[in-house]
Amino acid sequence: MSIIIRISFVLGVFLLLGGCSTLTEQQSSRQAKVKTGAPVVFIHPLSSEAYVQSTVGVMPFMVPTNMNPGFGAGAASIFQDILLGKQTFAKVKLLPGQYGNVEEAIAAGRKGKVDLVLAGRINYAIEGTEMGGARLDVAVRLINTKTGKTVWHIAQAMDQPLDYPKSDMLHSLFNALTPPTIRRPNGAPVVANMLAQSAVDMADVMSGTMYLRR
Repeated sequence: MSIIIRISFVLGVFLLLGGCSTLTEQQSSRQAKVKTGAPVVFIHPLSSEAYVQSTVGVMPFMVPTNMNPGFGAGAASIFQDILLGKQTFAKVKLLPGQYGNVEEAIAAGRKGKVDLVLAGRINYAIEGTEMGGARLDVAVRLINTKTGKTVWHIAQAMDQPLDYPKSDMLHSLFNALTPPTIRRPNGAPVVANMLAQSAVDMADVMSGTMYLRR
């Protein structure tokens, strides 16, 4: 075998391996992306700094009747962790029990001896599949336990569109000549990640952030 043929053979092997690596990389990177909507603020205080030194009690979130109540307690824990981590308030703690309306949330806050009570509601949460389809709609009220007035009322919705495979002739031909697409595992459940992102966004809003980074 001449030196030229050997070089050509080696280059061909490297190109083949490089092509396989690139293809594998493309396969593993395909994942349905989440559309993160910005929080919608219905009620806010005149100054976001007015309650920085307050103690906040987070109630288990209200959830739809077809959802495990444990999801509401998990949502409350996520919000507590985020509010503490971002130092949005001086002290944030979980309050036990459930609430059915604002008055019950206020009563629980007074019993827990907190300045503000955070009453959240999951309007809907759909986990979706590896092709997408996850959805979340969450709203929170931060209520002054002394006056009974709502300090913050924020809502946010997120959506993960379905990533249907393309079925036109060109893509069908390409798919017939290449290995099937392997989607990368999403890791933690998508709705849990959405809820954490919502907690971060709402904490930033309560801290006075005007524009959220994406």
